Amino acid sequence: MLETVFRWKYQRPPVSPLVLPLAIVIAALVGCSGTRSTEQASRSPSAPYCSVTSPNKGTEKIRGIALYESRLNGNGAASDSGLVFSVTSFSTPTNRIYSVEVNGALYSVESSLSGNQGVLDVVAKLKTLINSASVGLYAYGNSQLNVTAPDEIDSPAVGAATNLTHTATHASAKPVRYAEVALLNADGSVAACTETSDKGEFEFTVEDPNKPYVVEVRSRAYNGMNTAYVLDAPMTGQFHALRKPAANRPLILRARVHGDLKAGAFNILDQILRAQEYLRISTADCDLPNSPTFFAGCMPFSTAPLVNIYWSAGVSPGIYYGSDQAISYYLNGQRELYIQGGDNGNVVSSDMDHFDDAVILHEYGHFIEDVFGRPNSPGGTHDGNSIIDPRLAWGEGWADYFQAAVTGNPIYRDTYGTPDCSSLCAGVFYNTSLDPSGAAANDVPTANSKAEGNFREFSISRVLWDVTKPGGVSQFSEVWRLFVEPQQGMRVVADPFKHIGSIHELQGKLPGATNWTALVSNEEQSRGSAAYGTPLTMSSSCATNPITITPNRGPGDYGSFETSDLLRSNDFYRIEHSGGPLNIELRYTKNADNPVDLDLYIYRTRYVFGRASDMLASSALVNDSGLERASTVLSQGTYLINVFADTSVAAKAPGANTQYVLRLNGSDLCPVTTPY
Repeated sequence: MLETVFRWKYQRPPVSPLVLPLAIVIAALVGCSGTRSTEQASRSPSAPYCSVTSPNKGTEKIRGIALYESRLNGNGAASDSGLVFSVTSFSTPTNRIYSVEVNGALYSVESSLSGNQGVLDVVAKLKTLINSASVGLYAYGNSQLNVTAPDEIDSPAVGAATNLTHTATHASAKPVRYAEVALLNADGSVAACTETSDKGEFEFTVEDPNKPYVVEVRSRAYNGMNTAYVLDAPMTGQFHALRKPAANRPLILRARVHGDLKAGAFNILDQILRAQEYLRISTADCDLPNSPTFFAGCMPFSTAPLVNIYWSAGVSPGIYYGSDQAISYYLNGQRELYIQGGDNGNVVSSDMDHFDDAVILHEYGHFIEDVFGRPNSPGGTHDGNSIIDPRLAWGEGWADYFQAAVTGNPIYRDTYGTPDCSSLCAGVFYNTSLDPSGAAANDVPTANSKAEGNFREFSISRVLWDVTKPGGVSQFSEVWRLFVEPQQGMRVVADPFKHIGSIHELQGKLPGATNWTALVSNEEQSRGSAAYGTPLTMSSSCATNPITITPNRGPGDYGSFETSDLLRSNDFYRIEHSGGPLNIELRYTKNADNPVDLDLYIYRTRYVFGRASDMLASSALVNDSGLERASTVLSQGTYLINVFADTSVAAKAPGANTQYVLRLNGSDLCPVTTPY
């Protein structure tokens, strides 16, 4: 059995097709450990990737174009068919006939002009023709007429654009870029392979173009531009595909936003390409001193390892791990990403993420950190406006920032439903800006707090966004250097308690680092490990200079691990143990005037706060008279000591300063004041 850690997206309340909740409550992103069966652990696509090196024979061409429909802003207006042009025939040696398909109807016009004049002539004629028709117009709205003057018969193309005169707001279909394409024989065997271009175009060279070939465009890419498979389910590993007989000209294959909803699969695939394009462009030449992107130790991004993405229309991927929550998530260490496709077949009014680009890119951000940054987030509950485990805050804050960096838009948007139902079952769960200028910011630290920003997800996102946004103090290549620097980068530095404080400390140590001090201070964040994972050292001064803790019992805090204030009601220390007996003693002031109850826990490094199986030793006596002892025998390694204020014991406890001293095997322990 293989244990893994979930990275789940925000969990929302169920949505009825008839009732819109009066208030959308952002509930929780649940992270937990789980097990996978042997069947689930063995994952591979049902067919090998169709290589572009497959030989083409003959001189005849089969050309086509693949497109996918989309939705604006997640659950917005559907693009439906879009508008796609191609040359369908020559009526004379100089005249070309252009056609456009709208809602299944083919409209054609003829032009003898070439170049830009030909484009304008065709567009004007098609406007007149389409606007005079009586069907299918409103559905395509203010689409763009895309047309070029191809050089050869049957050469579909997408190019110079001009607006139609319709009044709705739907977008045109988008090209399926750099995706796998197979030419199949009548018996289903592969005759030839290729990949689509950046415009979605493809071609095969064959001996007889009239043979009963079938073209199959697949939701997979494994090339220098994109490395992702979008598959149906972990147990089957089937790609999604568009199929059309090759003789069915013009050869336009389109993934629909209605019906089978295959457009969802191809939008997911294109978002991964979008992320990799951003990484390539923003880190290009970052290792060359004369480059504007240069930072010492930066290594340009080329392509990412392959990621398997599981998505099916109407399916919530929580079912693979026994959850009925509406979730998208990434599995740390497994290179598997799961995207919410609906719920119990509902693709009209349920939560779906296949057009929520921010969610897709957020989850892919977890993958990027996994393969380039050595993550150690434990997963766990977070709602974008709470104090949480700082390891989790870093992982989620990075992913929120990553999607904003890729899109160039600081808005994190997550939607539900579609307009095909009605306004009562389509809406927005989350639509928040990472740029606080001009908008109320989420997850804002309390003024003059003690490193509270280290424990807040969006605070971390805002710092990174402010660093690299247009006009920011730096650029993405410096953030990227934190991941890939070969001697001091996150991938090679063994930090079991990675959080934004240690990230800031790492950034400041790298040569040529830009100054983030003002941004860090503005978000109430601290550098180094003073707020979390503070190293301990033996010293005789600790007994005369005890540590002070001021517990906080906030709203909904009942003294449990789940509700404890991780910043104010807890202290976390790292300790390097040489092996053998480990005896930790906690002594603190406890009397009628100061009834705070402190408990003591020793955790392994890969721990979940409050999980008993991760506690190697503990002492949580109620009537302890100010003394707790925890003892165990451990191998050499790094461990975490947690001083926990039990706020359920006495109502007077929260807000009361309590001083304590820690001892190791009879010797006093002091926090190391300088960051490690």
